[in-house]
Amino acid sequence: MSSSRIAIIGASGFLGREISTYFFKKSVETYLLSKNGGSINNIPIDSVDILDNKSLQDWISDKDIRTLIYLSSLVPHSFEAANWNLFQKNIAMHKTILDVWKKKKFHLIYASGCSVYGRKSPLPWIELGLAMPDNYYTASKFMGEIFFSMESLHNLPLTILRINAPYGIHNRNKTVVNIFLERSLEDSDLILHGTGRREQDFIYVKDVARAFWQAYQEKRPGIYNIASGTTVTMKELAELIITLTHSKSRIIYSGKEDPQEKVKVSIDVSKAQKELGFSPEFSLSEGLLDCIHEYQMITSGR
Repeated sequence: MSSSRIAIIGASGFLGREISTYFFKKSVETYLLSKNGGSINNIPIDSVDILDNKSLQDWISDKDIRTLIYLSSLVPHSFEAANWNLFQKNIAMHKTILDVWKKKKFHLIYASGCSVYGRKSPLPWIELGLAMPDNYYTASKFMGEIFFSMESLHNLPLTILRINAPYGIHNRNKTVVNIFLERSLEDSDLILHGTGRREQDFIYVKDVARAFWQAYQEKRPGIYNIASGTTVTMKELAELIITLTHSKSRIIYSGKEDPQEKVKVSIDVSKAQKELGFSPEFSLSEGLLDCIHEYQMITSGR
């Protein structure tokens, strides 16, 4: 049987679609799974609900899976909206993955996030530093890291990717990047809360897909930050997008306080560079230009 047989759980999501497309281009035999099924580029997605332990057990029983990419989770509209019920359901999903992993002993690649560091974690965020999740969603992602790391001590191969602020035009949850791009392309004003000094480190979704490919290729155990390694303020982001879109949009201050006004971000990405051979190919400007081109293709009907 093929040594490259892969399963992607959460294939129909924002990251899942990009990662699946990337792996298909590499001609790797890949199974796609999600709760509601569907397809990507006419490739079927099998319907598997990992909140139901039996659903995945039945699906995988006759499969020789060598690598499983675990992307699925319940994601709140905002961190403030995350609650105990969401936490419990995400933990139940982890348990389902744990059960099949222990039986099948495949290489598990788990999609976590740099948000597990939390706003009070010392800067820069480094993999061996202190993680301080500050809401139920990020706590559930961190608990996944803990559970899987405990089991990996029994010779189960594990790679954890902590992804930070991925952006792209197909994100169902509208991020500040999507909002600014769409409004700028319409020549609508871009609204900033507070002073616009809040910082973020954005990474283009196509680079995220390549990070998963590198993790699959290298099969290195450990935790890796997947980010650009550079920061931008919300004001700088708005100015850059207006420039790249040649927009007539203005930057307008809402007069409302930004609760994350003082948030500072600094992410150490040297470990992924050294051990996975991963560095982003797209600068923020290049990624945004690619998004602008895709938006224009969609609106023109091509």
